Order: sequence, then C-alpha cells, then structure tokens
Amino acid sequence: MTKIYDFEVLDRCLYWKKKKTLIIGDLHLGYESSLSERGYSVPRTQKEENYDILRKIIEKLKNKIERIIFLGDIKHYFGGIFRQEFEDFENLIKFIEKELGTKPPIVITKGNHDNMLQPILANYKNIRLVDYLLEEKRLFVHGDSESTKKCYEIIKSNRCKLVVLGHFHPAFVLKDKKGVKEEKFKCFLYGYSNEFRKEVIFVPSFFPLIEGSDVIKDLEIYEKGMKILAITTDGKNYLFDKI
Repeated sequence: MTKIYDFEVLDRCLYWKKKKTLIIGDLHLGYESSLSERGYSVPRTQKEENYDILRKIIEKLKNKIERIIFLGDIKHYFGGIFRQEFEDFENLIKFIEKELGTKPPIVITKGNHDNMLQPILANYKNIRLVDYLLEEKRLFVHGDSESTKKCYEIIKSNRCKLVVLGHFHPAFVLKDKKGVKEEKFKCFLYGYSNEFRKEVIFVPSFFPLIEGSDVIKDLEIYEKGMKILAITTDGKNYLFDKI
C-alpha cells in the first residue's frame, strides 16, 4: 500500500487508517449541467464513473470506513444551485450509505464553490459543513484564499504540522523525449511548503472530467523537493520524486 505520511493512497483518495477516515477531493457535482447551460453537449457518464471508483475503494476497505471528509467544492455552480446538484448530491449520499451499510459522519470543508451548499445539507443530520477541520495536528481545508485565511493562525502555529488541501486540482504531464506526445495524470503533490511552513498534501480532484492543472507549468504550489504521485485512470500510482 502506497503511503503519503500516515495516509494510505487509494486511487485519487486518502485513507487515514488510525481514524478510519476516507478523504476525498473536489467533486464539482453539477459540472455537466453547468456546461450544458453554456451550450456544450456533455454525456452524463461521469456520475457512474464516480460511483465505480468509490465502489472499488469501499470494497477494498470493507468495513474500515467510519467517517468521510470531503475537501470542498462539492458542487460546481457559483451563482446558485442547479436542480441537478441537489439530485447528484442526494444520490451520492444514498450510494455511500448503501455501499457502507451505515450512515457515516461526513465532514465537508467549505470550498469557494460551496456558498449555496447549506440548503442541500438541511436534511442531513450526519453531515457537517465547516471552514476547516483540525485533528491531531492535521489540518484539512479546501485551500482557496478565503478558507486559508480563516485558519491562517493555526497553520502558522505549532498546533498544526500537516495541511491537507483540495482546490488546486494538481496534475502531472508526461512527455516523450521529443516533446511531441504528452499525457496528463491526476496527482498528489506533497512535501514541505515554504509558503505554509508546514508539510502539505495537495489532493487531486475526484471528478473524472477535471484532469487538473500541470503542477510544474501552471500552478505556483510546486516547490523544489516536493514529490509527485501520479494516478492513472485505473487507480495505479507512480512516484516521481526527482523532477
């Protein structure tokens, strides 16, 4: 089992064995509806792909999931709530509960797309929406500027030794020697961050359609010495520690 610090890597998710907690990155429910509103034709096959990945993870862990942490951006649309987002969220929770055979406590660290999320959560007593979660010196936060500001003092203090973030959708691009062919993979980016002055883990987007941004060329979060764990579409992972 591949590990990042004390978290096990399961496809594009993390598993905190000590706490029996599954950690999931950005979902962006309703993404297809948002594209349709703008005139794009997108087949709604991503939901089933989400379910397939989650099903495999749950089957692998069997009865070892007692809590789930979502790292924000549960929904996609900024300006309100699409009916499809309501339905997708409701179906996702039903799916999780059916596969686990229980209603696990769920924590959502609020993302910048989640301003209108509260109405969706009104009927769920087992789901908490928080700005961040600090537990055993591990800080879970979405990672956009607004959410990071709210826990800035904690990040800078000795109350925190590791920060786990979503938001950035990290991806790793592999090219052939001629630079002609290239392939992009979702990835975990982790190591010491001079910006945070802490060890960090940037978690990839869970949503299949969002491949992510090249951590080397397009994002400013990569720092020398950080490691990249690329995730293939079939859930295998490959470490790149010398970039």
